Parts: sequence; C-alpha cells; structure tokens
Amino acid sequence: MTAFAEHRATVESFVDCMHRGADTDALARVLAENVVLTSPLSDEPLTGREAVTEAVQGVSTVAADLTYKEVLSGETHHAAFFRLQIEDTEVDGWTISCSTRTARSPK
Repeated sequence: MTAFAEHRATVESFVDCMHRGADTDALARVLAENVVLTSPLSDEPLTGREAVTEAVQGVSTVAADLTYKEVLSGETHHAAFFRLQIEDTEVDGWTISCSTRTARSPK
C-alpha cells in the first residue's frame, strides 16, 4: 500500500479557494507563512503568504479562465494541475506543491 503525504485537504482547500475567486482571507487561512509558489508564469518561485496571495489574486483578476483540473498525491507532496487562459494565451501548469514543511491544515 502506498503512503501519501499529509495535507491533501489543504491543497484541495486552496483549489476551492481559487475557484471561488481567491479571497484574501480564505487564502490566508490555507497558505502557510512560508508557502512557495512555483509557476510557469515566472522564472523564480515566490515565497511567503503575502507575495503568493498578491500574485494569485493578480492572475485571477486577469484570467478569462482559471480551472484546477486535478490534485495528484505522492509520498512526499501534492501538486495541483491547472489550466489558465489570459486573452488568447493558454497555459497548463503545476502549482501549490505542498509538503509537511509548508502546509497548514484548513481551518
């Protein structure tokens, strides 16, 4: 039997938050202070709740479509796969890799 990393519910809460418009308070309840966001939209990862919240909200306001398709779970982390469309550009990518070091349990 495969053991999966803790905190899948946290990643699922993040995805739900994104589908509801990335509200600042909801993101603060889900994201750890030391969260790291790796995105195909940036060369460097963003670190910290404030920086990640700002970036996520910026993207969600200009996106014609932002849909998280699935959450994959492994032994050490989880990752959410998304599709993003801004104007005529579509991007598929992975985000919010969550491990026990950077996750918060949803409240």
